Amino acid sequence: MASKTVIEYIPGELLQDGKKIYDIKLRLTIKEMMVDELSTPVARAIARRDLMTTNIADGRYTLRYFFDGKKEEPSVRIERGTMLAG
Repeated sequence: MASKTVIEYIPGELLQDGKKIYDIKLRLTIKEMMVDELSTPVARAIARRDLMTTNIADGRYTLRYFFDGKKEEPSVRIERGTMLAG
């Protein structure tokens, strides 16, 4: 089984108490698993999420974005412009 890493930029939102606070841009580092190097991916998994938007206030948020057609809503916290696990 082969794998490769790809980068995708996608829009997202940061919410507090269910209300949208910020529209953001994310940089996703994605691992794609393939049967061989020429095939289409049989699985894709996010290896890393980076916040590309600046001037976000420190605090706890729900991050909302869509990846491969599925809504993702993990809890995160922002500290000095860096997004960390909730």
